[in-house]
Amino acid sequence: MQGRLDDMHDALSCFFASIPYNANYQERAWSYESHYHYTLYLIFRLLSCYTTLTEKENSRGRADIIVETDDYVYIFEFKLDGTAAEALKQVDDKGYAEPYAADSRKLFKIGVGFSSEKKNIAEWEVV
Repeated sequence: MQGRLDDMHDALSCFFASIPYNANYQERAWSYESHYHYTLYLIFRLLSCYTTLTEKENSRGRADIIVETDDYVYIFEFKLDGTAAEALKQVDDKGYAEPYAADSRKLFKIGVGFSSEKKNIAEWEVV
């Protein structure tokens, strides 16, 4: 709500670290990007009264998650066993921020790399 993305990163990392390894009866679920994507969507959706969009389409693709608040727009792209830089490159290549070009809110692009080995956020980069 206040644009404190370092705090968000820390809170999300702690959350993923707290999930017991056997909480999911199918261990292989951790090896799918959709596991992390869906988990974050639920967190954002349940914790906020703001618009939370998943797989938000534009003319060239779809962003993993977009959260719109009164003052901010957060565009999230995830990569499982990939880099935050790869995720941010996709945001730019696919023009996920373009629909917000005339929007007065502050826009953040967040690339997140998840590690299937650590079962947590491995990289987090904000532009």
